[in-house]
Amino acid sequence: MKLLKGILAYYKPLFLWSITINLIVLIISQSFVLTILTKLFVVILFGLLLKDFSVRRRIGFYKMVGVSNVKLLCFLFLIDCSVSLVFIFLIKGFA
Repeated sequence: MKLLKGILAYYKPLFLWSITINLIVLIISQSFVLTILTKLFVVILFGLLLKDFSVRRRIGFYKMVGVSNVKLLCFLFLIDCSVSLVFIFLIKGFA
């Protein structure tokens, strides 16, 4: 539970960026595949950012709860995809 709390605490500030990316993808195309690929691309870019020492030092609090970089990226991707798909289903339901 401590692991999940640490990851969710880290995801909270990224939520606004996720919704912004969802809106941009929805304007371009309402494809689920494009949304997942976009999220995967963003997670890969974030993974590359984590290799930079100064970035890791600024956001390193997730290490205090025992989360590795791979676990963080995987959980962020899964959470973000879940939120994105729910968001797209809601938008398509009202459109």
